[in-house]
Amino acid sequence: MWIELVLFLFLAVCAVFDGLCKQIPLIVVWLGMLAAVCLRLYGAMGENGMAAVVLSLIPGMGFFLLSFCSREKVGYGDGWTLLMIGLFLGAYQCFLILLVGLLAESAVSIVLLMFKKMRRDREIPFVPFLLLGMGVVVCF
Repeated sequence: MWIELVLFLFLAVCAVFDGLCKQIPLIVVWLGMLAAVCLRLYGAMGENGMAAVVLSLIPGMGFFLLSFCSREKVGYGDGWTLLMIGLFLGAYQCFLILLVGLLAESAVSIVLLMFKKMRRDREIPFVPFLLLGMGVVVCF
């Protein structure tokens, strides 16, 4: 459980910056990734082979591809953040967090559009929804 708390702290810092400044502090993400790699090498995350680590990077790499193809409509910081989540929790939980985050962001966007509280071209920070997704996935 303490691994999830460490990730939660890194993700919370990124969510605050993304929500307020619409920028993700990459130094925090890189420090989180370094911490995850060190914890994996130390054996604190159990026995995981190289294949499991590579699979855990797929969501983040997918978001890098999405950022490139959409000309950064989806930011590269979201890809870095998903790489960090994958390194900490593995592919399965990373995909679940991504799914919950996307569903929550979609629901909020639809409600805001229905009540005309935002326009369609407005940017919405994604990392706070990943933080929400992590809370849901870890609690259930």
